Amino acid sequence: MNAAIEAKIIRLRGILDDSDMYLGPPASPADIVVLTNAVSIELSVSLPYEYLEFLQMFDGLVACGVFIYSSRSRVMPGADTLCPNFVEMNYLSRDIDFMKDFLVFACSDQDEYVLDLKRGKYQVRDRQAFDNVNEEFNSFDGILAFMVDLIGQRS
Repeated sequence: MNAAIEAKIIRLRGILDDSDMYLGPPASPADIVVLTNAVSIELSVSLPYEYLEFLQMFDGLVACGVFIYSSRSRVMPGADTLCPNFVEMNYLSRDIDFMKDFLVFACSDQDEYVLDLKRGKYQVRDRQAFDNVNEEFNSFDGILAFMVDLIGQRS
């Protein structure tokens, strides 16, 4: 993960209290192995290295209506809410046939943050009109920076 993005996340953690931001603890090596194996078996793809780096530092992030999926379900402190886990969310999204061409890394109240597997592009897509691509990036770090900046704007 890009050091500038990490610094922004840490800065946001300093600004937002626990009720406004959940930042997961680092995923363990076992969490990463379980996740990568499950994604390979259940979704028939490999996860990008940058996403795995993010998880090894912050296993999930929820703030200001943005949910970045974790390696496994995690209960957020002070709430009965779970930080959504990557495999479950992607498994659910694949109930719609065309979603097999996408990996979903996160969502917000308005958008989904995906990797278009056919084009190899990370995209911000409208949740209601999924065909609308609002932003496009060449790397996971690009879309992660977009999400972190959105949290910063909303905080």
